Amino acid sequence: MHLARRGYVLLLLTAVLAVVGVWSDDRELSWWWQLPAALLLLGLAFESLAARRLAPAATLAIAPRAYLGRSLEAACTFANATRRPQPLEYAPLTPAGFAPHSEVRRVVAPAGGSVADTLTLLPVRLGPQSWPALPARILGPFALAWWSRRLPLPAELVVAPDALRRAARVRGMQGGARARRVVGAGAELHQLRAYLPGDPLTRIDWKASARSGGLITREYSEDQHLDVLVAVDAGRLSRLRCGELDRFGLYGNIAARLAEVATQYDDRIGLAVYADRVLASAAPARGLAATIALRRLLERSSVQAAESDPTAAAVAIRGLLRHRALVILLTDLDDASVAHQLGRAVRLLAPPHLVLVAGVQSGEIAQLAREPARGWQDPYVAIAAAEHEARTAGQRALLARLGAPVVAAPAARLEAEVFARYEALRRARRI
Repeated sequence: MHLARRGYVLLLLTAVLAVVGVWSDDRELSWWWQLPAALLLLGLAFESLAARRLAPAATLAIAPRAYLGRSLEAACTFANATRRPQPLEYAPLTPAGFAPHSEVRRVVAPAGGSVADTLTLLPVRLGPQSWPALPARILGPFALAWWSRRLPLPAELVVAPDALRRAARVRGMQGGARARRVVGAGAELHQLRAYLPGDPLTRIDWKASARSGGLITREYSEDQHLDVLVAVDAGRLSRLRCGELDRFGLYGNIAARLAEVATQYDDRIGLAVYADRVLASAAPARGLAATIALRRLLERSSVQAAESDPTAAAVAIRGLLRHRALVILLTDLDDASVAHQLGRAVRLLAPPHLVLVAGVQSGEIAQLAREPARGWQDPYVAIAAAEHEARTAGQRALLARLGAPVVAAPAARLEAEVFARYEALRRARRI
């Protein structure tokens, strides 16, 4: 309970009359302070009973599914069953999966009606989210005090990985070259052309040759349906923030969007989420069902407090893959202490698989290494930052020597870099 302006006025009046009664020689003035005090106490007692019975009902209008990192609109509605307008202040408390709101909002519910207050929410954590009760306070009927109440808000939703904002398209090389069909032994007919010396006799289309009066050769497009498995690091360091999301949220969005791109290529896509052990996994599969299964696994995954073990993840991934595949390992590249574990994981997987290691490159540490010194501690900070950069560069060089392409980019560009490297490896037929 917090006194409102009218309550403070009565309290101040009580204090002034009490002081006047003590200082005055008139006995009749000595009891006048009791009148505003009695009015204040009786009013507060009545308001306490009324506030318990007449608290407004709160509901939340929100979509049943939100996308990680994408803002969505919601509306808190407060229904007032009393015969007078009901002022109300509340803190828009959100579940742990949403960015918090710190400001206190105020609305006035009309008599016998309802009022809606629109909120903009930002999902920052995957999985199901249950809305907590709203801490609120309502103004009493006599406007003497604000009475604290917790308004139940029965609302639940699921935060899913974000989807592609636009239709994915095949991006060509920066130099202007275009992907082309390669003649192979696939089952899809590409074209018919005139026979050239050296063409296998098995590719001659005899019916077309009889119609045209000359030898005609069939050309087939080469089938290239690849296996791709995305391994997402959910260890302790994946809780580090990179922009609005943590690293696990960034990796989850990349994995979900890459599944959509792979589906358009008709590639098989799989997933492994790991920390000190494999938390969730799905073998590579093709089509929309595989994309949906991957997104469901990500929705049920979360960051663990344990250290990551890429070696254990590599052993489990070998059991999931039956053919040569592209393994995209989304993990932390800034921690040099796990360099030997990443190296062991790459050795376990390659060969026969091709491993692509990708992670966030922290620009703050590199900036510390280059900043001019302004205080006596700055040279030591720059030396430590430069040593850290040298260790991480050595780690990436080690992975490159083991045959694993490395993608290290800021959080805003990591997705584009991973997609570009995936398409480049596909065009070069490295997989």
